[in-house]
Amino acid sequence: MIESQMLKGVIEGVILHIIKNNETYGYEIVEELKNSGFYTMTEGTVYPILQRLSKKGLILGAYKKSNIGPKRKYYYISPKGREYLDSFYESFSEMSEAINNVLEKGRR
Repeated sequence: MIESQMLKGVIEGVILHIIKNNETYGYEIVEELKNSGFYTMTEGTVYPILQRLSKKGLILGAYKKSNIGPKRKYYYISPKGREYLDSFYESFSEMSEAINNVLEKGRR
């Protein structure tokens, strides 16, 4: 299980990445996260993150008709969100490399 404190530092970037790849709505994001190994993610966790991303101007939302129920709020990434995501990719890559460098030394 992924520790919640570790997750806090990266989950916004992960959710932005999901939105960048596909205009989507909250429940669909939760399902994508669970299917990718983030088994403890719930709507109660994801929706506040979506609100934060929206307040920061990183995502935009619009209600659209659904074929199987009420309107859904679909999210898509803003230009500011794309810039943030590019920075996230770079930072995550550097952090991942540094962590791997340290952990590899301890495994030999």
